[in-house]
Amino acid sequence: MRYEPGSVEGRLMAGDPDALGEVIRWIASTLTTSRFRQLRADWPDLHQEILLRVVESLRLGRFDLSRDFRSYVQAIARYTALRSLSIRRRHRSVDASDPSWLKSDGPEAERTVIAGDVATRVLRASSPECQSLIVDYFVEQKDYAQIATERGIPVGTVKSRLFRCLRNAHQQIQDSRNRRP
Repeated sequence: MRYEPGSVEGRLMAGDPDALGEVIRWIASTLTTSRFRQLRADWPDLHQEILLRVVESLRLGRFDLSRDFRSYVQAIARYTALRSLSIRRRHRSVDASDPSWLKSDGPEAERTVIAGDVATRVLRASSPECQSLIVDYFVEQKDYAQIATERGIPVGTVKSRLFRCLRNAHQQIQDSRNRRP
């Protein structure tokens, strides 16, 4: 579908940085409401996901030109954030104080116990969402695509969130080591 070159949607599809900035501000104004405050750690990923959905929607011609584009963008932002909240509520949180989910028998028992200790430290240093993501990937051995499908987010978002979770846990463990006498 062709959009008017002077419209925000037309300029956005043409790669105009001012139009992109305007759309980003509209998304931010939706995400930063008190309703979505608990998603604060996910705002960068959500922002990216929403922008991707808006551009894809425009590319596929789903936007009705008789409607207000700002309202359209903010509706996509609300829907995406509400979906993320719903997924967050559905995913269980792992009890980091109970490493019973880790099996430790057989010839590799010592190595498994050490790995369990490290895993427990990582989980304790992580948020509930990160705990769930780490367990899905490392314990349940789901691949990125499976996790993305279950959570309704792009594969790239799963990868970046997992990377950020592991980086934060690593930093917290390093900080706790540095505080020891």
